[in-house]
Parts: sequence; structure tokens; C-alpha cells
Amino acid sequence: ALQVGLPLPIKPAAGGGGKGMRIVREASSLAAEIERARSEGQRYFGDGRLYVERYIEQPRHIEVQVLGDSHGQVIHVFERECSVQRRFQKIVEESPSPALTEALRRSICETAAGIAKAADYQNAGTVEFIYGSGVFYFLEMNTRLQVEHPVTEAVTGLDLVREQLRIASGLPLSVSQADVSVRGHAIEFRLYAEDAASGFTPTTGPVHVLSMPTGEGVRVDAGIRQGQQVTSAFDPMIAKIIVSGKDREEVRRRADAALANAVLLGCKTNAGFLRRLLNHPAFIAGDVHTGFLDAHPEIAAEPDLPAVQLNAALAAASLLTQPIRRDAEAIPAMHAAMGAWRN
Repeated sequence: ALQVGLPLPIKPAAGGGGKGMRIVREASSLAAEIERARSEGQRYFGDGRLYVERYIEQPRHIEVQVLGDSHGQVIHVFERECSVQRRFQKIVEESPSPALTEALRRSICETAAGIAKAADYQNAGTVEFIYGSGVFYFLEMNTRLQVEHPVTEAVTGLDLVREQLRIASGLPLSVSQADVSVRGHAIEFRLYAEDAASGFTPTTGPVHVLSMPTGEGVRVDAGIRQGQQVTSAFDPMIAKIIVSGKDREEVRRRADAALANAVLLGCKTNAGFLRRLLNHPAFIAGDVHTGFLDAHPEIAAEPDLPAVQLNAALAAASLLTQPIRRDAEAIPAMHAAMGAWRN
């Protein structure tokens, strides 16, 4: 750790999702943080091994999708940017990255494919990089399909699950590197059962009403159904909303409309937070990094509902209850026998 130099991140070797990861900036706290990270790694993953690496201030997180078969073919399927995170966990992923020039894109993608080929990799996988000031550094490789894989499917038209099944069956990939290209733009938003304004605290509750958005360029992968319960037994991610279009601005506008139509009653979600993020000037400009939300806490803060909107909501709610009350009334033929009593 001292050879790498401070500041540095300490990470459980078997970890994921940011669990157990900590940033050390002072040499005096190094030993204690190593012990804490080792303890968390053992508790979460049954593995106390750690690794350290150089820490880049305000970097972007860029990952490259790769595919390798048993016939010696390894290809990249271009990059995704996953810089908008909370607690080192991704919230928004998009492709292509607004930060890369064509030359950098070619370099980082070819590097990822080279890493996979050197390892004789056979599967779908993701090579992750930290990027800043025009330079990228290898971070880690996820040897599986990731949550954000639909973003890549949306811009390339390639079915990554189908390719995995071909690989597992001993078949060659259905495409070569020359066949893969990017068309348009796509962004994925993770719909979490959490309260962004309270430090992204997970929430629970019954799913009274669930209505997911539809429309051109909108795909929803949901893990919950109406009538179920959101509990603390699982990760708070309840759905992925993937939006695609001809360019980033079209996708951003479509996504805002899609998130406005994402309804889950009974459990608080981060849909409102995601809309505020989408409309933040820095996000619109593509100026994000892994510390973006810490730098802009106003995005997580929930605005007060204007009185006129609150009154309109209350009026609508009272009108909606009228048919329910009407249906609950006693049968008219019974009225005479009931005298003055009425439901």
C-alpha cells in the first residue's frame, strides 16, 4: 500500500458492488482500514484477501463488453460508461461514453479484447477501467454478464445472452469484430427501492400499484410484480429502465418521460431522484465522474411539493374514492327496513 502511495482504495479481492471498499488518505489510518476491509471481506464474501491500487481523483468509470469462444475468437462489443454511482455502486449506465474520442475508444476497446484473449477467456465478460485526463487504467474484470448489458444490446443489436449460450454449447460466436458497430445511444437507469434524500436508504413495503413505462425506445427489465412485497431480504434494485434513440439528447428526453410514468405505490423509489439527475446541467453536458453525486448533493434532496400540486393531488384522491364509497352502499331495497341507518 505504501509503495502504491496515498490516497488509495482498499478492496476485498472477492468483492463486488463496493462492499468493503474504502478510500485511505492518511497513513495513520492505513492499518485500521486494512483490518476493517479484511473483516468485511470475510463477512460478505468468505475471503479476507485484499488488494490496493492507485486512486484517481474524480475519475470516470468505463467498461468494455467482451465475448470469447472456444474457437480462439475474442471480440469487444464497445464500451459503457458507469460513472454515476452512489457508495461505489452504479445507478446510470450509458453507451457510447460521451467522454471518449474515437481514437481513445478504439484504444480502450482493443486493450480490453487483448486482456481477454491473453487469458484465453471463454464467456461474456466485462473489462473495467478508470479513466481520467486522457489516460485509462485497468481496474478489474467481471467474468459474467452484468446488470447493464441491455445498454450494449440496444446500441449494437447483439443478443449477448444468445452469444453466451452459443459459447457454452461449444459453437463459435455468430459475429466477428468487423460485424459489430454502434448505432445511436442508450442509457440504463436502475430503479431502486430507496430514499435518495435520506442517504439512499433502502425502503420496503407492499406493491399496491405497479405500472412501468412503455413506448418507442423503452425497455423494462423488472424483478417485481404488483401484489408482491419489497423486503429487506434482497438488493433494493427492483427494475431496469433502458432507453435508446438516435442520440444522447433524444434518449435523455425519452428517459425523462419514461421515468415520469414509472409508478410504484406502497414503497418509495428513486424515480424522482433519477429525473432530477437527468435534468441537471452537468449531466446534460456529459460532465460526470464517480464522485458526481457527492459533488452535487442537491440532486438527492427532494424538493417540496408546491401547494397547488398538493391540493390537486388531494382533490383527485377524494374524487377517486367516491365510486368506492358508492359501491359500498347498502342495497336500495333494504333502505326502508334500515330506517335512518345508512352505510
